[in-house]
Amino acid sequence: MAALTAAVSMVAGCTTVVAGVPITAGKVPHKGPQLVVDPSLLDVGPYPVKPQPALGTAGTPLRGAMVDAQRMANYVVGPWEVDLALKTQYSMGALALNNTDALSQLGPPELATVSGRHNFINGFATARQAEDRKNLLNAVLRFDDPPSAAAAVSDLRQTTLTGPSNWASIQRVAIPGHPDAVATSSTVIDPKTRRQWIAVRSFAFHGPYVFMQLAQSVGDLAPALQLVANTINLQRILIDQFSETDPADFAEIAVDPTGLLARTLLLPPGEATTVQNARFGKRGALHFQRDPVWSSALFDKTVMDLAARAKTNVYRLSDAYAALVVVDEFAADVAATAGKPVDRVEFMPASRCMQRTRDFYCVAPTDRWVIEAHSRSLDDAHQQVAAQYRLLAAE
Repeated sequence: MAALTAAVSMVAGCTTVVAGVPITAGKVPHKGPQLVVDPSLLDVGPYPVKPQPALGTAGTPLRGAMVDAQRMANYVVGPWEVDLALKTQYSMGALALNNTDALSQLGPPELATVSGRHNFINGFATARQAEDRKNLLNAVLRFDDPPSAAAAVSDLRQTTLTGPSNWASIQRVAIPGHPDAVATSSTVIDPKTRRQWIAVRSFAFHGPYVFMQLAQSVGDLAPALQLVANTINLQRILIDQFSETDPADFAEIAVDPTGLLARTLLLPPGEATTVQNARFGKRGALHFQRDPVWSSALFDKTVMDLAARAKTNVYRLSDAYAALVVVDEFAADVAATAGKPVDRVEFMPASRCMQRTRDFYCVAPTDRWVIEAHSRSLDDAHQQVAAQYRLLAAE
């Protein structure tokens, strides 16, 4: 199930198009296994039902840097890929980073200062935990060129990094197999449980990138060191597959090359996080799933290759049957994690809705697409789904 709560700021862009036909190439039929829907009967409330004009290019280097950072999500190793137990949401969740100010959310504060001195461009970070046992933050930071990335790590080696007030016994450590990494360990006392954790923070450069990890484990240093080493091993292979955009071309980067965002119910610009009003491929979308291990298997089975995250979430599957499978699986997952069935969206018989602890959740198919919505009001969640259906079905 997609995690619909925004875990702080968090997605994919440039002229690279995710495989599959543009949405405008195939209008949504209102028939088949999902049952007939008459769009004219749907209550859409205050929401738009006509797609926006083509979204064009970023327009400014800063926005282009954000779109490129969102693209990077597809090439950043998720903690669950390092250790299957690391799949529960943790800390800030996932973030797209397009300026040095954003680095303050990763800490320590000296990171932003050093990165600013060495031509930081953008990056992406993701964090998960195995509750009460271990956690891992993995971030990929892009610099102007390999010498800049190497200089940033060298500068960090000479800098005294500030840790949280409950970190103690800070000392240099070596990351197994990565002698060039700059790493420190600290003991951390959980203020609630009084358990002692070991935290390892590491910086290593690879081409124009700096890999940053923060790994924590209970009681022993070795597991945290190995988490970092394994992450670096995977990350350096994956990031080499990323076709980054030249910063000189950021203003011209395509915001919505498939046309999906123009047909998605977007958030007002001031309300969207850095990972909303954005599109992702399959790997990038996993950073926002409640259980990315489970979702990865589901997305493989149903060939999910494109997702949009905004006011609503939209997923593209292989066909209409696959969309029904995803709706059933998402609904079952919510029901299994404190979801109580409530009324479906009126006149959408294949939709499913549930009341959760703090909000209402709805999911519905339309041809090869799946729509997710959440709201504190059931009526509003219904209207979001109805409006999103109309946007996807519009001529």
